[in-house]
Amino acid sequence: MRRIKSVDAFRGYCIFAMIVWHTSYWWASPLHSWALILLRLTTEVIGAAGFLFVSGISSVLSIRRRMEKVKSDPNYSKQNFIREYYYRSFFFFLLAVIYNAITVIYIAGLLALWSWYILFIIGFCLLIAYPLIKLPKVVRLILAIFILIISYPVFDLLESLRYTNLFWELLYHFIFFPAHEYPILPFFTNFCLGTIVGDIFYEIYSIEEGDLRKTQIKKKIVRNFALFGTIIIIASILSNIFIFHHDITTWRTTETMGTILGVDRSVLTLMLWVIGWDLVLFSLLTYFHEFKFTPEWRHRFLFYFSYYSLTLYFLHDITAPIFWNRLDI
Repeated sequence: MRRIKSVDAFRGYCIFAMIVWHTSYWWASPLHSWALILLRLTTEVIGAAGFLFVSGISSVLSIRRRMEKVKSDPNYSKQNFIREYYYRSFFFFLLAVIYNAITVIYIAGLLALWSWYILFIIGFCLLIAYPLIKLPKVVRLILAIFILIISYPVFDLLESLRYTNLFWELLYHFIFFPAHEYPILPFFTNFCLGTIVGDIFYEIYSIEEGDLRKTQIKKKIVRNFALFGTIIIIASILSNIFIFHHDITTWRTTETMGTILGVDRSVLTLMLWVIGWDLVLFSLLTYFHEFKFTPEWRHRFLFYFSYYSLTLYFLHDITAPIFWNRLDI
């Protein structure tokens, strides 16, 4: 199966979006200016959560390809594949723990080693990806929806109990700390949905007959992703207005619009907003890469951000103190 360019482009966009948001947030003053609200809508929550989504897709594609190799290569056994996969996953998870040790251990002591920053949750998800994709797609979909539904009641419960005794404090920490980043509940939903999309990509792109493959790409990826993504985005906005009762007359301010559109991590609509845009962006990228760009054309900008994503993520942290809160936008 050939490399899927839309996956590379989406991953490149996600790392680019995270870098743009982080550097803008670090450098800008004041921190809650109109520009940061706008950036947050288009980059921060979609970029990082989208990276989780595309990590689920990439994990499935990688595992499926290696399982094909097990069948075709007598010198490559299933034990080799499993050992190789877990070595790589554990190495990434260890790298995330080291990153936490360097960047946030001074905030909460040794407990900060277990902090749900983006690298940590990706590493954790990679460790459980192999048993996860053994489940049927419909079971994974039910699991993702279940996690999305229970996350906020569980958060409210543990938030109210965390200071009553050590057990609740530790349980809150291991599931939600820090709550403003990417705790496993609800953000595992993105990875889980990504594995479903990854299987859809694998099944379609494994079709050898070119015309049939193109037809399936247009129908099941371009059209369906655009349709369902748009519905989810609209549901996110409407639920914030009619369920969470944000006054539509206050849309005149950018900050309020940001809340209405679901950039507040404490509300369910954030996840709907992000998931919807993930699907729409994948639809657009797949359409352009499969039906508009010439075979010789290469989306080098996003490809390089995808290929060097981990390196770029580490390097961009170094820029934080250069213009800290010095740019007035």
